[in-house]
Amino acid sequence: MKSKFLIYALLFTTLLIIFQYVNSKQIIEKYETDIKKFKIKIEKLKAENIEMKSQI
Repeated sequence: MKSKFLIYALLFTTLLIIFQYVNSKQIIEKYETDIKKFKIKIEKLKAENIEMKSQI
């Protein structure tokens, strides 16, 4: 009885760790894409700022 409980506990723990790994990996990938989008937006705004300063 005790060995079956330990096997189920080990299996549950393994599945939980896999779930956490996959979930965190997806979150990190989403943050990386958001960062890329914002970097592009910042570069565009910097270019616009330089262009406006040169017009003044």
